[in-house]
Amino acid sequence: MGLFPTLLRRPDNILSMPLVGESLPGVRPGFLHGNPERWIPGAYAAGEAAGAEAPLPWVSGQADLLLVPGPKPGVETNTLARILRELPADLPVAMYERDQPIWPNFLLADGTEPAQGKATSETGLRIFRSALRHQGQGRTEAFLVVPAGRCAALLEGNKRAYLKRARGNDLLNRRHLVTSWEYQLAQAQVAATPDMPQEAADALPLPAASRVLVIMPHFDDEVLQCGGAILQAVAAGAEVEVLWLTDGRRGVSTVSEEESARIRHVEATEAMARLGVTRFAFLDAPETHLTARGSWTEVLRQRMLDFQPERIHTVWFGDNNLDHFEANRVLQAALPASLGQTLIAASGLWQPLPGWNALARLSSEEFAAKEHALQAHASQLGEVDYLRAGRGLGAFYAQTGGQAEAFWCLPAMDYFRAFRATGLPRRWFF
Repeated sequence: MGLFPTLLRRPDNILSMPLVGESLPGVRPGFLHGNPERWIPGAYAAGEAAGAEAPLPWVSGQADLLLVPGPKPGVETNTLARILRELPADLPVAMYERDQPIWPNFLLADGTEPAQGKATSETGLRIFRSALRHQGQGRTEAFLVVPAGRCAALLEGNKRAYLKRARGNDLLNRRHLVTSWEYQLAQAQVAATPDMPQEAADALPLPAASRVLVIMPHFDDEVLQCGGAILQAVAAGAEVEVLWLTDGRRGVSTVSEEESARIRHVEATEAMARLGVTRFAFLDAPETHLTARGSWTEVLRQRMLDFQPERIHTVWFGDNNLDHFEANRVLQAALPASLGQTLIAASGLWQPLPGWNALARLSSEEFAAKEHALQAHASQLGEVDYLRAGRGLGAFYAQTGGQAEAFWCLPAMDYFRAFRATGLPRRWFF
């Protein structure tokens, strides 16, 4: 992936924030791989209101915008890249979410659907995207809107996707293009996992373990990403330990950093009580400035040696959050060599997993208990509608109805081998 580091200015925490628009570019859209109206009804309505023609099956030379679903890694991605290479390099392409999460740079509110409603596998990602938009209501359609040539380079994992500057176009800012390129590389590593199911609904149950360690960057991550798995482990009689890497100083925007940290420690303690977890600790690295170079890394190493976990829950390295990304560097630096075969169960929040090989399906009682634990993080629910975000993401992961938590499971040494193979460890912030 290259010898030199990829340099980015340090963000506040979210790596790439999509723009919110009123309609897609183009007045004569065409689509490939099926009529997308059921997946992007808001785009259809917005286009009609703006005077655009109704989308039709793609005919080269007759459309000024290509609508296409985000492809799965492998044959679908390679096929789409070849198609895009045959089109004019500057033709706008709007890739949307259907079966596969994308790394969006553009959001479009779906005004045709009710503000509330039960999440389903079809609407889950739209509810999830809306909920993360600071108390966003309704459903939001996510798009990757880029010219065909640049889109092909992204799908191919080619650095040309971001090396050519695009001045005056907010959708083509370098931070998004770099992180989108990295996401493609990370997605390919997930897809290449041995025995990865072809269909997401065919994922196996989360493997049992007698000692489960949860290592998360922020308070509330533990409930949102694996609260159901924690409940199931506790119910099965497993020992469960939860560790938070950061101190919560930036989590409550209306109070001082000291008060924010205090509030979040209290909330986390209550969440543990609701999950039935008695073993937990705060490593208190500074929130939004987590790095592997700190005393917390050695503390984490020693706690892993003492606990000897059989399964470690953490956030995957492709998540759209700086502390979540850096948590992988901390865990990589802290992991004892003796735990190289310990199972990593990685999950996602700010960027859903693009594939998974293990599911924790939740009963209605388990899901209610998970949400009860999440409500202990009251300060965070006032910042972002995490309840709706969790419901949307859980419905998408479940695929066949109900709620589930999805995990990318593999031995720790293989997980970090995949991390290195993406080149992401050479990302540096200044």
